[in-house]
Amino acid sequence: MQVLLFMNSFADRQQVKAGRRGLRKLVLFLCLAVFLSWSLPQPSLSAGREVSLPELQFQPIRPPRAVTIREAVDVALRNYPTINNKYYKLRASLSNVKLAKTQYLPNLNFDVQISGVTPNRIASVVMNNVSGFDTVPVDSGPSVRSTSYKPVVNNLQGGNLNWLLIDGGLRKANDNFAYADARSARADLNLTRLDVAFDAADAFLTAAAAKQVIKSTRAALEHMEAASLRARTLVAEGLRPGVDAADFDFEVARTRINLIKAEKEARLALVGLAEKMGTAANDLDVISDPLVRRPVAVYERETAPFDLNAHPIALFKTAEIKRWRAKQVLLDKAYRPHLWLNASVWGRGSGDRTNPIKPVAAGVLPQVFNYMVGVSYSFPVMEYFPLKAQKEMARNNELAARAEYELAMQVLEKKDARARILLAQARKVADETPILVETAKVREIKVMKRYSAGLTNMVSLAQAEKALAEAEVEDALAQTEVWRAMLALAYVQGDLAPFMQVVDLAQTSLGGEVAKPFSLPGKFEDNGAN
Repeated sequence: MQVLLFMNSFADRQQVKAGRRGLRKLVLFLCLAVFLSWSLPQPSLSAGREVSLPELQFQPIRPPRAVTIREAVDVALRNYPTINNKYYKLRASLSNVKLAKTQYLPNLNFDVQISGVTPNRIASVVMNNVSGFDTVPVDSGPSVRSTSYKPVVNNLQGGNLNWLLIDGGLRKANDNFAYADARSARADLNLTRLDVAFDAADAFLTAAAAKQVIKSTRAALEHMEAASLRARTLVAEGLRPGVDAADFDFEVARTRINLIKAEKEARLALVGLAEKMGTAANDLDVISDPLVRRPVAVYERETAPFDLNAHPIALFKTAEIKRWRAKQVLLDKAYRPHLWLNASVWGRGSGDRTNPIKPVAAGVLPQVFNYMVGVSYSFPVMEYFPLKAQKEMARNNELAARAEYELAMQVLEKKDARARILLAQARKVADETPILVETAKVREIKVMKRYSAGLTNMVSLAQAEKALAEAEVEDALAQTEVWRAMLALAYVQGDLAPFMQVVDLAQTSLGGEVAKPFSLPGKFEDNGAN
């Protein structure tokens, strides 16, 4: 009997040692598998395809009391909420790229269970639970002759490794789709920056033009008041009828009303500029020089045709087309067989003393260990029909994106032609308005002399004063319209840097400081993107 017990104890020890050796081998195998998952070549982040974003903290800044057009654009690019929205959407899409890269990692899970279970078991068959709810725990062990409700401590510890070895290109296609989505978000951000910069510059020109209208209207009011004073003097001396003084008072009042209206338009233009700068609550003014003078640097130079395909809106629409095309490739790769590597190691223990192996720590610690290594093959046969419908959706979305691209190119071509016509005609008008002002001044002086000499009536003098005021306003607006046409042409080009260079040259010609080269802050290039 003692020999039999010794032999049983010896056999138990040998079994435990064998289990420990098997456990060590499996742990070694799992470590090797994890190492290989990191060391095997994986699709890289493709340096040059995506450029990391700087960590920017969008904190609105207050503009100075009086701003130049460059300062207005810079503040708008720093403050406008739409840019912040597109920026963080781009960051989210780049995070999605990182998420897609994690698909190459294996699934490694560890579980530990300790439970108290009643040992009541009978021989039976349980049908697979198709509802998805595991309501009945898996039970194992010999049948019992009588029931007992005294729980027995059980334990289960294990690790499971699942690694997708062959996916038919699914993960690579998912990477490409994530990259395409990031490129679309990047192009959308660049387009938004261009739109915000253009809107701020255009609002600045509107405010500058309104300011010049005030200046010209105020000068007209001074001329009209001087003429009214001359008329009153002549009336007092009995050289002109009294109705002339009343008529000039009427013209002075109407000119003052025009000045009030011009001031209203100027204030509204400044409010609009503040909104485009992202600082709508701030009161500001504009430094209109040199944008009320002729841009001599490019006055005689014709602008060469642009490559409209390089415009940010064209790049954005192209990125949308490629995004939907990448979606179709992803759906194609989804209908491929998959080969998995599966490995598990687990230990089990029970406090039930009916088992041949004695409990360890009353069933809290495992008694036996096992491991499993294998491969599994899967193929989503019935996924063909939903994948086909999804591919059809992606194809139609690609065609819709292509139509949007063609529409955007049509709009760009129209804007290009319109901007060139506006620039050419604005230059011609700007050539004539100085002559118009000069002749109006000469005419006003001569009519004033004739009126003082009694050779003409008040109506002729009033008309001469009105003509001079209109000529000065038209001249101020004509020079601003040249700048506005140049800005529109720069927008069609997709880059405001050439326009800002002309502004800097004009500023330098007036004795200002040379500004730094202009570029859209934070403009992200898609270098070498496929």
